[in-house]
Amino acid sequence: MARKSAESLAVVPVTDLPSRMNPPEFLPLNEAEVWRAVVATKPLDWFQADSAPILTEYCRAVVMCNRLADMIEVASPEDLHNLLIDRDREAKRVAQLAVKMRLTQQSRYTPMASSTAAKAPSAGKVWQFGT
Repeated sequence: MARKSAESLAVVPVTDLPSRMNPPEFLPLNEAEVWRAVVATKPLDWFQADSAPILTEYCRAVVMCNRLADMIEVASPEDLHNLLIDRDREAKRVAQLAVKMRLTQQSRYTPMASSTAAKAPSAGKVWQFGT
């Protein structure tokens, strides 16, 4: 078998590079923005096609929770109680779905590791800060 030249070894062939999962076409713009923001915080292979339905529901819940919060700001005293109940229910739904998709810090740490991480200094890497 012949040796490969240095030139051929220096070039890395580009194959199908992994990419972030795009939001479904049917998602409204505000829900698609939540989708992109969540997907951008995780490694490329974190979400697979089987995660799409639960991630879709998470995005819907986040947007609804925000809508309810806006409605609470301008609500009349008569409507306030029901809106607070609805927002609380939606916030619980957001939290539950986030845990299911392992988006929360709680899902990434054991209790002992969490304690250790909390005590560690929070100095970031140089490239994480602006100039």
